[in-house]
Amino acid sequence: DRGERGASGESFHPPGDQAFRYTRAMPAPRMRPRFRLQLPVERGTWLDALRRALSDEKGICEGQVFRKHAVVEIRDEDRSFWSPYLNLEVEDEPDGAAIYGRFSPHPQVWTMFMGIYIVLALVALAGLVYGLVQYGLGQPPWGVLITPAAVALFGFVYGATLIGQGLGAEQMYVMRSLIDKTSEAAIAERISVSPVPLRGTSPEH
Repeated sequence: DRGERGASGESFHPPGDQAFRYTRAMPAPRMRPRFRLQLPVERGTWLDALRRALSDEKGICEGQVFRKHAVVEIRDEDRSFWSPYLNLEVEDEPDGAAIYGRFSPHPQVWTMFMGIYIVLALVALAGLVYGLVQYGLGQPPWGVLITPAAVALFGFVYGATLIGQGLGAEQMYVMRSLIDKTSEAAIAERISVSPVPLRGTSPEH
């Protein structure tokens, strides 16, 4: 079974496989999970298929498709604070196209968390410096206690992001299913145009 294998250990199979084959192979929770797909279709064919999929008003996903890039998000009426946001980079390759996907919080939420991390890092550094100054002056260096407190808060916020990712997992799977179906539609369209069997799509796989 040749298939097409991605960086996260997942394989693309010809049309007919279950839509959630990918989701069961997803890596352990990370702040910004990634995946990579290698497909035997041209970049334009795949992006056109994605554009058609996003135009379906019955789905909960919407987005924008550009020349080599696309973004997918949850429609406003179904979006929550923890709803995922999917960035897609599509690159040409000699035998087709490579799709690089990265899940993350919505840009506004991501910016908020990055701001919190930066503030906590500055507070930790300031507490350490202040404690060292106190120590140099012969005073009780209680300022150094600020540093472990800030680190603990940093860990708490990081844990909150992973919990939030779990709360948004169902919508993440919906997005990934959309990518699977888009890939199947693009391959089916490519086969209908060219009767020559494509690599990774023959019945023997």
